[in-house]
Amino acid sequence: MQIHSQDVGETTRHAVFAPDWAGFGGTHGGLVAAHLLQAAVDVHGATPRSVTVHLLDPVPPGTFDIRVHTLRGGRSAASTATIDGLATALIRQTHGPDSPPAVWPHHAPPPTNRADPDSLDRFTPPEDIVRFGRHLDIRPLGGALPLTAGTEPAYEAWVRLAPEATDIGHLDENATRLILVDAMPPGLFALWDRPVPVPTLELSVHLAPCRPDGPWYLIRHRTVWASEDLCVDETTLRTRDGHLAAQGRQLRRLIQT
Repeated sequence: MQIHSQDVGETTRHAVFAPDWAGFGGTHGGLVAAHLLQAAVDVHGATPRSVTVHLLDPVPPGTFDIRVHTLRGGRSAASTATIDGLATALIRQTHGPDSPPAVWPHHAPPPTNRADPDSLDRFTPPEDIVRFGRHLDIRPLGGALPLTAGTEPAYEAWVRLAPEATDIGHLDENATRLILVDAMPPGLFALWDRPVPVPTLELSVHLAPCRPDGPWYLIRHRTVWASEDLCVDETTLRTRDGHLAAQGRQLRRLIQT
């Protein structure tokens, strides 16, 4: 993204959302979050550690301005990134480009008894439900699958951005992890045999200080509670050598059809 204009205390950047990144009625929430985070990182140059995004209305395809406003500088910096009327994010950033690595846990045991992702079949969500699925490479590790009327609202899989994924070249590693945190279908889909729109209203992600060891991440995703109109999903993302990369939690709306 390139700087579009600059006001006192506020910088505006461009974001372009392509039609093939559509989700439940609007652009994939993880991609919107990634653009908001990247805009703040581009402006401040610090290391993001958390982001909370409120999706106020579906973000349609097109070009939008993202307004980045600094709330606090220094070692515990905070800023907001906003697409007027559609989405807003609070980003907390620390230290600078060379934020120190994690000191605990001292060792991260790699995932054991997990098949290599290249040996597994790829799962692609139905394009008539979520078009953005083409940009993700999801390799389920057995157990629950979406829309199979199972008993547990949870998944475990290897996940990466598909090699053919487009319109993400400007996003750094932390921003792309936001896309992956929001990669899996709602956990409730594992209990159902037909899709129901379950758009994200709020997405909060904490980004751990770890370096990638390749494109693949082990993802665990589950619904922790649900009512007739809302649910909460939580997600963990780990590198192939076992290091925690991100933890996410999102509030979703259940739209009965």
